[in-house]
Amino acid sequence: MKRIVLIAGFESFNADLYRQAAQIAQERCLELEIQVFSDRDLAANPTQVEVALHEAQVFFGSLLFDYDQVLWLRDRVQQIPIRLIFESALELMSLTQLGKFAIGDKPKGMPKPVQFILSKFSNSREEDKLAGYLSFLKVGPKLLKFVPIGKVQDLRNWLIIYGYWNAGGSENVASLFWFLAETYLELNVGEIAPPIETPNMGLLHPDYAGYFESPKYYLDWYRSRNDIPSEHLSHPTVGILLYRKHVITKQLYIPRLIRHFEQAGLVPLPIFINGVEGHVAVRDWLTTTHEQQQRQQGNVETPSLSDEAVRVDAIVSTIGFPLVGGPAGSMEAGRQVEVAKRILTAKNVPYFVAAPLLIQDIHSWTRQGIGGLQSVVLYALPELDGAIDTVPLGGLVGDKIYLISERVNRLTARVKNWIALRQTPPGDRKLAIILYGFPPGYGATGTAALLNVPKSLIKLLQALKEQGYTVGNFPEDGEELIQLVRTADDVTETRTDEGTDRSQTNDSFTPSATKSVTTRVNVRTLEKWLGYLLTSRVEKQWKSLTGTGIKTYGEEFHIGGIQLGNIWIGVQPPLGLAGDPMRLMFERDLTPHPQYAAFYKWLQNEFQADAVIHFGMHGTVEWLPGSPLGNTGYSWSDILLGNLPNLYLYAANNPSESILAKRRGYGVLISYNVPPYGRAGLYKELVALRDLISEYREDPQKNYALKEAICKKILDAGLETDCPFPEAKQLGIQFTPENARMFSDRAFNHYLVILYEYLQALENRLFSSGLHILGEPPTPEELERYLNAYFNEELPEQALASLPSSPQPPLSPSSYPNFSEALEIRDRSTKPPTNSLTSCVDSTANTSLLPPVVTYSAMALAFSRQVAISTLSTRTGCLLLPPTNEDEKLLKKSSLSICKNTATIPKPLPLCSGDSTRSKPKANRSAFC
Repeated sequence: MKRIVLIAGFESFNADLYRQAAQIAQERCLELEIQVFSDRDLAANPTQVEVALHEAQVFFGSLLFDYDQVLWLRDRVQQIPIRLIFESALELMSLTQLGKFAIGDKPKGMPKPVQFILSKFSNSREEDKLAGYLSFLKVGPKLLKFVPIGKVQDLRNWLIIYGYWNAGGSENVASLFWFLAETYLELNVGEIAPPIETPNMGLLHPDYAGYFESPKYYLDWYRSRNDIPSEHLSHPTVGILLYRKHVITKQLYIPRLIRHFEQAGLVPLPIFINGVEGHVAVRDWLTTTHEQQQRQQGNVETPSLSDEAVRVDAIVSTIGFPLVGGPAGSMEAGRQVEVAKRILTAKNVPYFVAAPLLIQDIHSWTRQGIGGLQSVVLYALPELDGAIDTVPLGGLVGDKIYLISERVNRLTARVKNWIALRQTPPGDRKLAIILYGFPPGYGATGTAALLNVPKSLIKLLQALKEQGYTVGNFPEDGEELIQLVRTADDVTETRTDEGTDRSQTNDSFTPSATKSVTTRVNVRTLEKWLGYLLTSRVEKQWKSLTGTGIKTYGEEFHIGGIQLGNIWIGVQPPLGLAGDPMRLMFERDLTPHPQYAAFYKWLQNEFQADAVIHFGMHGTVEWLPGSPLGNTGYSWSDILLGNLPNLYLYAANNPSESILAKRRGYGVLISYNVPPYGRAGLYKELVALRDLISEYREDPQKNYALKEAICKKILDAGLETDCPFPEAKQLGIQFTPENARMFSDRAFNHYLVILYEYLQALENRLFSSGLHILGEPPTPEELERYLNAYFNEELPEQALASLPSSPQPPLSPSSYPNFSEALEIRDRSTKPPTNSLTSCVDSTANTSLLPPVVTYSAMALAFSRQVAISTLSTRTGCLLLPPTNEDEKLLKKSSLSICKNTATIPKPLPLCSGDSTRSKPKANRSAFC
């Protein structure tokens, strides 16, 4: 009896299909035993798997990535004569052995004739090598039989086996088993049918019995259907990337997903791919109005665009992983992020990644959040391409994939709203700008970390007005505008019958005008907005909807703000209770208080905002109770933000918290720069003390008289606390000139050495000069101070002094190794402001996103460059959403074919230093590719 052992990794949902194939194969070949396991069996029944592997002649593995399982298998399969491992960790794939064909730890590569043939399938583009490789796999066996090299026969057989495997389906897998039995196990099977082939790339629809090989043909068929209402054909078209293997194995979630898009009023364009051709499908088969306009102007970013390409308004990938390379990674380190950026920039439409969980079951997700490698696949890697609004659509239940309809509806509604935002004329767009007031009651209204909110808010309103938004009039002084918002937020006077003081919404501005819009939301209205279940949850935690006392008057909740045309500006409600404002942040089972819920529901249901802008770092909605990662319908950030496009200004130096805003709050991150840094220096008293210490130390005996003056200066500056005299502190003696005489000259002189070093550290410490203002580059003085601190005597003073004001370099860039870097910093920092802020909402700008080092008026090109509104993560040059430390550990542990990107992230300005050591950022930030 010959034995084949097959272990399916991250496709346990296909285990039953492989068992069916095994049964078909065994019925025809009785001397063949086939045992099928999933990666779950490796954890639950390792002994059973080990016994099966012990006397096996063939080991077959697929999608095996878990590091512990990989190591366990590696030790147990090396003695098996035939080993076939596909799309798995390199530690296992290197064990592949079929006759004389072996990959090995140090593969020498394919024979030169084979390499020549393979090169004809990649179009000379690095990013197309993997897709070309799959094309080669289909025709390779036919071509290789003409290559007269001994070991090519086994390579040809390996390609045939992979062809059956890649074709998928129980019949093809059964034929794979028969081919192995006939060719390598010396068993008689008889005639074996060729693979039942499916295109590597194609389109499908539940109402069509077959596949389309052209998107244009698919759309022509779709529009010619009689069962589709004519008005549906004018709805937005959304490209949907699907796993080809899931299509072949007829996973039920795929037709259901397509139906959901249709029911949502979207025209689905479902494209299936193996996984590595995602960029090919987007680049060559999908086009957009923006791309067509650019091509008419001679700007051709994608020369390979097919004549069969169709226009789409958004792209949704259900694959996860990077756009280029997919699960197989990149053929060359650090390249795919730039390629993905170029492709998505050319399309300039929102790019979403949303998928059912294939590595994690629904039960663990809804109770513990998405974790492990699943979070890397669905979040960390796609975010590097610029994916936004990630929504888990379902997951595993046992070995089956199930969709959660409510989550799919959330995805389709958010997709529709992003598309609608772009299609709405600027003058009609309604924007809600959310300011912060934390901690409440301490004058913190309108503040944000490292950002001058009053002046930046004026910059935003000016830019919006120039772009055609209905803004109305507003004060030139940002502080006055903030005071108006604060007053409206604190208003408690009686409302009109309609609930709003309509007299305060006029467009004329005078210094005395109130401009406030005092809105009250009745408790019954809130109950209607929340529904019975959510209302019950809130009541359970807060005892009563109206009894919290938080901006609640009788049976009504106060929502205060000012309205300037179509722009509403308000203050985010307090997160917790008086005296405990952080409460909700640490009690997972709580709910937001009723007024907080009313605030965000009012933005959606009454004000009907087209988008919300959270102004600066940071607010609280992303910290609300709910799933740690992977929002569910019970996550309060998901409930309250609903389908609102959320633009989020965030300081560029805090990626760890901005990840929460992006993932839990659907925030499209717009980075703003940190203020310019300089050396702190010493003020007058400390300079005098330093000079006295220097003079005293030249000759302590001769300058003994300076000892008392030094002690007085230490006391005047309070340094006896910041830098205490060690011996005096140890004895509990207060430091005074008189007490200092009690100690030996040696002890006192040693203290002065410590104190002098402390003053040097203090003098060289980096500090932030003021707050950043959107749209204002640093002054020449600030830039000179910054460069001086950054290079710390690595460049001559005359060069640093002339850089901010001289258009021509005062020195040759080759004169000093860091001079080119200094020029780059200068040019980025002083680049003229752009309309990047308003372009977020607008859809007309065609400028590239710039690194956050550029201090332009910029909330971002994001509204307009819906390339992926959050392409900021790669296209600003500063990785706003790098993988967390945990992500990195998981990626290393998984042994995925994922490389370190060391070449794509330009160097931003250094962010912050808490000590005297200059903290210069590395030239290339590490990112997973």
